[in-house]
Amino acid sequence: MKKKLFFFMMLAVVIVACKPEPEPEPEPVPEPTPYDNLNPQQKTWALVFNYTASWCQYCGQWGVPTMNSCIEGGDCVGLAIKASGDPQAVSAGLWNSFKSDRGQGAGTPSFFVGNSTQNVQSQAPRYCQNLLGTYCYMGLDVSHEIKDGKMLVYVKTRNYESIINIHDFYIVAYLMEDGLHYTQNGSSESDPVHNFVVREASSGDDYFGEQLFSNGDQNAEFTHTFSFDMKSKYTPENCYAAVVVYKKTTNEPVYQYVNCRWTRK
Repeated sequence: MKKKLFFFMMLAVVIVACKPEPEPEPEPVPEPTPYDNLNPQQKTWALVFNYTASWCQYCGQWGVPTMNSCIEGGDCVGLAIKASGDPQAVSAGLWNSFKSDRGQGAGTPSFFVGNSTQNVQSQAPRYCQNLLGTYCYMGLDVSHEIKDGKMLVYVKTRNYESIINIHDFYIVAYLMEDGLHYTQNGSSESDPVHNFVVREASSGDDYFGEQLFSNGDQNAEFTHTFSFDMKSKYTPENCYAAVVVYKKTTNEPVYQYVNCRWTRK
């Protein structure tokens, strides 16, 4: 009897020992996000602020060609900031925010590139090219889509060095529009087209944006989605977004330019 009991006990041990291990659970597949295809590069783009207006004769004569030359030079974001009296003027609050920090006292047309405090006028394309060679410590990439009456702007940044004072960094998206047909004083064109027009800022009347960053570690990435209502006055296929990172300082301008990108094709 004992022998039989021992035999069955050993048989149970063998059966248990031969039982196959359960298959491991498959790794969960992460849900796709709008940021997956964004890849911030370690490259500084140029940024040019152009104060302009349709009633300004010199804007039509040499301001528009100068802005076009800046953009044609490549890797450059151009902000055409329209003054009061222009059919597409930015809000008074946004205009004052730009002008109080960049270009105070300058008329139209005026051009400020990067962190220059000087109105460089027709020399803006050269200043833009010089800015392209500056060191990049924060890269960014952007994309946008328009759906359900909104423009969604997807942003990813990457720190290429450790940033101790990351809370001094601000980020903003501008809703931009091309292909606006209306008169331009001083232009030789029979049907002037206004491009690179700033329509509004994600931060309302604060041109410099919001403090959204929290991690200053090297290689740390930041993602965010900005949203704009697509008003009836906007033509969706002509709209795109520009995103700019600034750093708050005690210098002039207070909000120093860091880097930018846009979704303009």
